[in-house]
Amino acid sequence: MGKNNNKSVKYVLTVAVLLVLWGMYCFESFADVSYADLFLAGRGYKPVEDSLPVKPLITYPTDLPVRVAGMQTGGSNITDNQLYREWCIKTFKNGEQIYEAYKEIAFEINYRAEPSKTDYWQTPVETRQTKQGDCEDSVFLFFSKLSGLDIDGDIIWGWVADKENSIAFAHVWYQLSDKRGRPYIVEGFSKEWNGIKPVEMLTEGERRVPVLMLRHNQVNRVVDEMMPRFTESFEEDQFTWAVYMNNATMVKEIFQKLQVMFARYKGQLHQSMY
Repeated sequence: MGKNNNKSVKYVLTVAVLLVLWGMYCFESFADVSYADLFLAGRGYKPVEDSLPVKPLITYPTDLPVRVAGMQTGGSNITDNQLYREWCIKTFKNGEQIYEAYKEIAFEINYRAEPSKTDYWQTPVETRQTKQGDCEDSVFLFFSKLSGLDIDGDIIWGWVADKENSIAFAHVWYQLSDKRGRPYIVEGFSKEWNGIKPVEMLTEGERRVPVLMLRHNQVNRVVDEMMPRFTESFEEDQFTWAVYMNNATMVKEIFQKLQVMFARYKGQLHQSMY
């Protein structure tokens, strides 16, 4: 009983410290490194072998304009991993599209830490153009390629802490469920085929503290219908998403940034059609 109480106290203290840090740093990383650098290197999940038969991808002209969400704007020399593609198709509903979306955020986007006290959320169009971004930019890009599909997934804002060295930072990640309901975390920037990882494997080296969860099929509705009302008044029980720790200040800041980013994104898509 004593050991369990000690663990509970330790967890509560950890959460409290993370929330204090959140208030101080918002969504800024503690170092110029990505989640992939800290947690996926050597610890990711590889469902297929590394030595794989590959086929070259089509290389697009570097001046190809952006016309619709999900279309590449520049050249690509990433080779397809056929075995990983087949694993995605077998494991997930809409696995072919999930494979393509993961390939882009894992290999074609480089991690870029933002300057201190800066938290600019790029649109998917901007991330494709610059070929760089941070965690939320990667998640929004991944979501943009799947937004119109029936995906069992969530966008999650929260904190990640390394159990070994006590490194902790604010993070945004995508959680995806397979055909049997088994949850996976999807992470970008790894430059490997190891960033779609079963959630149960996370307990081996890290702790995640969620703050806000948005269901995949609710994101567009939230932005289109609920965002204007949210900026005027906030009552947690009127929404269907999950809010953790009853911290309305954090959630309100997230939604304010979502509103700004999606408004800019819709304008960019509208301009690309003409």
